[in-house]
Amino acid sequence: MANKPFFLPRILVFFQFSSLFALMFYGQLFVDSIFLLSIQLFAVFLGLWAIMVMRIGNFNITPTPVKNGVFVNNPPYKILRHPMYTSILLFVIPELIDDFSGFRLSCFSVLSITLIFKIQYEEKNLLLQFSEYSAYKNNTWRIIPFLW
Repeated sequence: MANKPFFLPRILVFFQFSSLFALMFYGQLFVDSIFLLSIQLFAVFLGLWAIMVMRIGNFNITPTPVKNGVFVNNPPYKILRHPMYTSILLFVIPELIDDFSGFRLSCFSVLSITLIFKIQYEEKNLLLQFSEYSAYKNNTWRIIPFLW
């Protein structure tokens, strides 16, 4: 774990936040539909819950686990391995639906692909850092329950 790439995790974070900002600020920021807004509010709740359970000292914005980090397996992590990524997608999908454009679809595609790369990178490192991560992987969903 000593020779971790320096640039790849930061490039992934750059693409993640660039596409998020583009989705949120190039088009309507707040959705009109009460149903879609409720999905966004749930996304905010899920994201904050995941951060509180993970704890700030154990949390890293790059997909590199924190050195001397603690393995977390409490809800929502008991069901989803990446609830923060789920919350991001649940927040932006209603924006895409409510104010669709080709540009926003492109940004959403970049965001989705970036999150997939972040997940793969992060999980490789989590397997190296935590012996219990392999069993945990087999009993939880990545970001979408019952699908992936």
